[in-house]
Amino acid sequence: MNYKKAFYDKYIKYKLKYNKLKISKINNMIGGMRYDCEPNNKFKDICKEKENGKYKSKEGCVNDCEIQYIRNEIKKIKIDGEVTKFYLFIKDIINNEKVDVYLKGGNVIGLKVLKMIYDKYKNNDTEFKRIFKEFLKLELIKDWDFAGYTKKEITPEYREKLDKIAINYKLYQRGSRFILYQTKRPILLEGKPLFEIAILDSDTFSKLEIPLTTMKVKVTEYNVKYVFMFCKLFYSYKNYEEEFDYDILYRMLDKINILLYPHKNGLYDVKNNFDKGELNDELIKFIKTYDDFDKNIPQFLATHIEDPFRMLYRLPEKNIPKNDKIKNFLKEQLNIKNQEWLFDSIFINKMIKLFCENLGKKIVEIYKESYIKTMDIKKSIERVDSFLKGVSFSKRIEIDYNMLTDNGKNLLKLIFNNLINEIDIKNINELEINMELFKFIKFYANKTK
Repeated sequence: MNYKKAFYDKYIKYKLKYNKLKISKINNMIGGMRYDCEPNNKFKDICKEKENGKYKSKEGCVNDCEIQYIRNEIKKIKIDGEVTKFYLFIKDIINNEKVDVYLKGGNVIGLKVLKMIYDKYKNNDTEFKRIFKEFLKLELIKDWDFAGYTKKEITPEYREKLDKIAINYKLYQRGSRFILYQTKRPILLEGKPLFEIAILDSDTFSKLEIPLTTMKVKVTEYNVKYVFMFCKLFYSYKNYEEEFDYDILYRMLDKINILLYPHKNGLYDVKNNFDKGELNDELIKFIKTYDDFDKNIPQFLATHIEDPFRMLYRLPEKNIPKNDKIKNFLKEQLNIKNQEWLFDSIFINKMIKLFCENLGKKIVEIYKESYIKTMDIKKSIERVDSFLKGVSFSKRIEIDYNMLTDNGKNLLKLIFNNLINEIDIKNINELEINMELFKFIKFYANKTK
């Protein structure tokens, strides 16, 4: 055997291999290595090396190819028609009407929690996936709500203009009191439209319940693709039990930014920006006495009494359970014991009960003082109505009264039962007073007699 020749052949073989690797590295450094987009692959494989590929860098390929990948994924579950309508409408109002568009609602809470998991375990794939499976049990991510804020006053004329733009993209008005667009036959998820968009003129504290419910994500015509891809991932999991593509999930979580109003102890940190909404100054003075408990609690109380359905139903039946569920999850899974955007539900429950009890006493006191002076039931009720001006005790609660559980009904008792006893049910039924508050009192009195 010629050992010299065998050694030489082996040397040449490895020398050629070394040179080939060296040339490949040099080519890559000077832009010689190229990539092609293959959007039908899993996300991590959408850009493959190819000698005559279109892209000079993998990053450039991924940035360009991901939109094709997302389109393909959305088509697979047949929501592309609905997605296209919302995308074109959102793009139009951003560019031509200068409307600021945000993703809002419960899904943003879900994305906030999910991003917290990602921020802690983005370098630990195994742990992320373990906790992610627990996160899915919370069922925080469902339907997708957009909100557009216009800098123009929403006059009947401007509303008509927006309606025409929406119709161009086959979106239709669904709101009576405010602007809300959906498709003609929305894709439903658990009975709710998969997508909808509201157009508003502003977000003031009197319209905002608690930080938990008002997180948002700024939407552009470029990043809206991620909203639709998030939707695809969770929709596929919910409806088809399809496994998540974690690579695209990680990429989107890395880019997403959750916006949140200044907050402390789960309440808005209003500082000098207290917003009384439609409430009158006398009621606001009464509400502001609660600032001894927490300087931000008066804004919370003002917001929830202006639209009592928030206090009677949404708070006890939705927001408190969701708040506590998230707190427990963060504590157990991420070892996070305090988040300033989450509140102490025991404290909030005590505050709401105390407030309703004292409000009930206050309106009885006002009624008695007026009746002593006037000896007139109608005028005394008008005096109570004046105190409660701006509070919407009427149609909403009457229509949805059967939705209220014992929690909400007990709060109504604290507010109105003593007043009803003072006026007397017989007088209430005999009187004809054209006043929204009195109509509600009559409705409620007969519901509970």
